[in-house]
Amino acid sequence: MEKERIEELERKISSLEEDVAKLKSLVYKTNSPRPAVHAPPKQRQETPKRPAQTVAKSSQAIEEPVDWEKVLFQTWLPRIFIFVFIIGVLWGFKAASDYGLMNENAKVVLGFVVSIGFAVTGHFQIKKSRLVLGQVLVGGAIPILMLTTFAMHSLYHLAGPTLAFMLNATWIILGIAATVFYRSQALGIISAVGGVLVPFLIESNSPNALVFIGYETLLYIAFLYVAVKQKYSILYVLSAVLLNLTLLIYYSFVGDNGVKELLGMAILIQHLCLLSSFFLSKSVLQIYAFTLLSSLAVTYGWLLAVFNDGTTTLVLLALVIIYVLGAYAARSSKEKFEFFITYLIVAVAFFIHQLVDLREGVILYVIQGLAVYYIAMTYKNLLHQLFSYTIYILSATYILVTPIEEVLSLPTLNWLIVLASILVFIWISIQKTEEDEHDTFKIGGSIIFSILSLIFATEVTVAGTTDLSANIQTLIMTAVWLVLSIAAFIIGSLKTFKTSTYVGVGILFLTLFKLVLYDLPFIPMAIRALLFIVLGAIGLIISRLFYKKK
Repeated sequence: MEKERIEELERKISSLEEDVAKLKSLVYKTNSPRPAVHAPPKQRQETPKRPAQTVAKSSQAIEEPVDWEKVLFQTWLPRIFIFVFIIGVLWGFKAASDYGLMNENAKVVLGFVVSIGFAVTGHFQIKKSRLVLGQVLVGGAIPILMLTTFAMHSLYHLAGPTLAFMLNATWIILGIAATVFYRSQALGIISAVGGVLVPFLIESNSPNALVFIGYETLLYIAFLYVAVKQKYSILYVLSAVLLNLTLLIYYSFVGDNGVKELLGMAILIQHLCLLSSFFLSKSVLQIYAFTLLSSLAVTYGWLLAVFNDGTTTLVLLALVIIYVLGAYAARSSKEKFEFFITYLIVAVAFFIHQLVDLREGVILYVIQGLAVYYIAMTYKNLLHQLFSYTIYILSATYILVTPIEEVLSLPTLNWLIVLASILVFIWISIQKTEEDEHDTFKIGGSIIFSILSLIFATEVTVAGTTDLSANIQTLIMTAVWLVLSIAAFIIGSLKTFKTSTYVGVGILFLTLFKLVLYDLPFIPMAIRALLFIVLGAIGLIISRLFYKKK
């Protein structure tokens, strides 16, 4: 037994010795220099340096000075002198015609040759990476083609109006194709301006309003599509401006003459196209949003000019419904939703203006201003806040400056609603802001409410006591002011609303100043004594109540 134990111990000792030897070898290997093992930490140390280097490079790129030589000589020089060249070509043709060096057919052919030469040369310049010069040359080909067609039709009578219109339409299509192919907004702008002018360059004995307005509208839709597809903001705005300008010029020359409805339809189509492009855009582009807002105002102006009141009201109602649906459909996108709410606000304002007379419906603007303020404070939208302030202040001011001639009248009702709206305004502000701002709204709103309440009470009292003597009017006015003071103090005491208490004391002092500075000469001695006794008693009671509260 003893032998077996000794042998077992020897086996364990030998096993332990082998384990110790293995551990020594591992320790030795670990302490030995191994560059491959240390490589990853170096990579990890280098990795965070790369963003810093990138940031440094990007900041250096931002701080690079403007290459004015490139801007002036490569960008603006060809754009300016292409127009100089075109004018020179026109004068050259005129001089050649005056001296009999070139007949009409030769001038037309030469015009087309020059334009083709411009286009071909511009194409090769673009292929050689001279983008601006090439785009200017290709763009210059479009007006030369149009001017040549105009001369062929109007000056030389070598083509009728139908052929001239078809040729100019072809040049515009080529311009649109070149805009997309060369990805050049400048080409699109040149083509848009030229396309708008085409109908004015065509002489016709029987001009057709439907053809003119239809052509301009379809042209606008085409360039709007290109602008949206290629994200050309200048072309997007310019095409909308050109359509309105063209139709306005046409309307100024033609007048009524049965075209009003066509003009109104063209403007509505434009507005719906802008609305669709904004709604369908994946990202919210500010230029789309504000162009649509401007279009809404311009569209309302056109509606007033070309439609009767009934049609204008129906169209505005349809727009209000469309914007409600748009806001609902865009509710998942915060920015789009807020912009649709803005459009809805403006459309409702136009609808109210169209629906009711300003004197009768001004209170609706006060209510709208409150509603917009609630939306603005809910979604923290500064633009909506500005709209709400504008609508509310303008409408409330109109009501406040309207004199109250009778106690029971519409101005009195409007005044009461404005006073109530101030309280609602304060409540919304308190509900939608941080606690540290609550006192500001309470104090400021209470002061405004108190001042307006005094003015309202004064006007109503004057309107209700016009048939009484001056002494009685003064007494009633003082009594009304005292009642307001007591009411404010009671409200402050019951609701623990200190601001109302202070307002009540302020009105009390105003009443005292009024008595001393204005009323004394008109009041008999006995009534004067009574008023001072009442006023003094009220002041003492209020003072005593302050001590009781403490």
